Amino acid sequence: MGCHAGARPAQSLSLESGKAFAALVNVASSECGARPLVKPGAAGSSYLVDKLMGTNLCSGSQMPKAGSSLPGAQIDLIRNWICQGAPNN
Repeated sequence: MGCHAGARPAQSLSLESGKAFAALVNVASSECGARPLVKPGAAGSSYLVDKLMGTNLCSGSQMPKAGSSLPGAQIDLIRNWICQGAPNN
């Protein structure tokens, strides 16, 4: 199921279908003070992108922790989604 799913998701952050949008968009990071996980229209200000890239981390390490980062194309999709206003789609 992954680290961010099930009854007790890591960092209390569920990324399951139907829950991820509310858990990410305009929500402050539990690791990085008031910094938003996803700031619609601003990928560079979204802590989620930093966690995926392993840059500007307040704590912890690059995600996912399973031994390899996401492919660049998937990270680009996430950045583009954020830049398009992070619609709930």
